Amino acid sequence: MTFDVIIVGAGPAGLAAAVAGSAAGRRVLVCERMPQAGRKLLITGGGRCNVTTSDSTQAIMAAFGSRGRFMHPALSVFGPTDIRAWLAHEGVPTVVQEDGCVFPVSQQARDVLDAFQNTATRNGVKVRYACEARSLILHQGSVVGVETSAGPLKAERVILATGGCSYPALGSNSSGFKMARQAGLVVTPPVPALVPLITAEAWPRQLPGLTLQQGRVRIDTKGSGHEGRVGPVLFTHRGLSGPPILNLSGEVAAKLVTGPVKIRLRMRADRDVPDWRRIYEEWRKRYGNRALHNLLSGEIPRKLAEALCELADLSATPVVRAPRARLEMLAELCADAPLTITATQGWDHAMVTRGGVALDELDPRTLMCRSHPGLQCAGEAVDLDGPCGGYNLTWAFASGWLAGGGTRCK
Repeated sequence: MTFDVIIVGAGPAGLAAAVAGSAAGRRVLVCERMPQAGRKLLITGGGRCNVTTSDSTQAIMAAFGSRGRFMHPALSVFGPTDIRAWLAHEGVPTVVQEDGCVFPVSQQARDVLDAFQNTATRNGVKVRYACEARSLILHQGSVVGVETSAGPLKAERVILATGGCSYPALGSNSSGFKMARQAGLVVTPPVPALVPLITAEAWPRQLPGLTLQQGRVRIDTKGSGHEGRVGPVLFTHRGLSGPPILNLSGEVAAKLVTGPVKIRLRMRADRDVPDWRRIYEEWRKRYGNRALHNLLSGEIPRKLAEALCELADLSATPVVRAPRARLEMLAELCADAPLTITATQGWDHAMVTRGGVALDELDPRTLMCRSHPGLQCAGEAVDLDGPCGGYNLTWAFASGWLAGGGTRCK
């Protein structure tokens, strides 16, 4: 049997491409190296599947940074509203949380996966499991098929929807990047993103499980800006996690290639050094003999307050007896504690991949490779990654839909 489209990978992007392509009347084959589809999709959102976001198209592109404009054609044909409408049509209604994250009403990722798989099956999509794609077949510069563990497979178009390198136990193995490089495409070196970070300093690792509800973290290098990311910061046995850390981790990981990365952690996002100075001065006047760590525990978690006071050599010190130089040190620790990141927790803990097929290689209107007609790339295989909150799944579904069908969802 011959096919119009071969899709490599049965993750979110691959399944969306299969549904869109088959709905347009194309004969579609999906090659998946694992024994089942969508294994990574099933664990997203803690098994609840944060399918998309309620943000506007402009806000989504902004969340992806300077490269976000590349996403516009894909979001125009299958954006958040379209994703929700399509899922509802397939019997999977969704609900928006207060933070803008969108989940199936059932809170079951399985329902989302089933909707795509059942629709693909109904449309006549063929799926070959345990079928590993090994290289692209080229003819006079065009991609005309894929060499697989089951032999060569030919088609008019090939869509690389192989994912990246994150969660290798669930199927990611960077095979798409290898095939792209073999074909001569530029691939931005992949690094882990949305991943916890490891600190050189011991004191954060001595506070495992502690959450700083409104912390702020920023990269302390020239050109990285001073705004940083705000939200709950989680202390772990190895360093730091939580949304602000995860959302900054891809940029940190890219910089780690050349050595350790300096970051700054603010214990209260709304307070800088002068704010803490004023607070300490008020405490000196009102609570002279009370220990600093007890007073500070009214502002931040007690164990963190004790750790910071120890770093400033103010353990159990009454506030009125605290040397001003030590109080200044404590103010700086509360406002901008310096930390050194030596590594991420690696691919086994990374939610997504930063890096992939370079955007310059692709036409954003079709996701077709400029140098190799017949080849398209979608999802995590492309050098685009966004923050937590359904943004990356939105890109996966939208890019897969564009590559597979290219028309707006009805």
